[in-house]
Amino acid sequence: MTEGRFDALVVDFGGVLTTPLQEAMVRFAAETGIELQDFVRIALGAYSGGDDDLVVSFETGRLSEEEFARDFAARIKEETGRDVDPNGLVERIFSGLRLEEDMLTAVGAVRGAGLKTGLLSNSWGTNLYPRARIDSLFDAIVISGEVGLRKPDPAIFELALDRLSVVAHRSVFVDDHPGHLSAAADVGMTTVLHRSPAETIAELEELLGFALS
Repeated sequence: MTEGRFDALVVDFGGVLTTPLQEAMVRFAAETGIELQDFVRIALGAYSGGDDDLVVSFETGRLSEEEFARDFAARIKEETGRDVDPNGLVERIFSGLRLEEDMLTAVGAVRGAGLKTGLLSNSWGTNLYPRARIDSLFDAIVISGEVGLRKPDPAIFELALDRLSVVAHRSVFVDDHPGHLSAAADVGMTTVLHRSPAETIAELEELLGFALS
């Protein structure tokens, strides 16, 4: 086992282990004829300081995917005048996402060095996670829709740490959302803002003290 400052690495899924969420949303907006700024406003209000009970309820498992898709399609219609088929809507929104293989390799290298690894993700349903790939990479997987909590609630970070049996100050958290990083820092975790795989891997190598590629 590698001795160092940290015992665990915790990472987000969408936008960290995958290509950027924005790219998928650009593609969906173009395919449906919705202005991108309108779709971002409709979909991501809960991530920009607004109240959005629909998204929050879905992300914490209080709404089924079918219920969410129906209500979200109705919201799109109300806001843009565009009719969108609710069937398979979540899958279509994120159909442009691809796994970032370099990030998966890096997580595997961290685990291979003896540190614990955790996935901490706000979910739009649970069908987007490639469980066959990720189950073997992580010691703990915390998905908001399965645990009834969502980032940036401090409780979901505490839950992830508890499941890993590590303390916050010896853990690193990687996310592409500054607000989630702020919440993680408040509970004592070291944070890394993900901009690209190359930048994140370089920062993690510096923090952890060993190569990840």
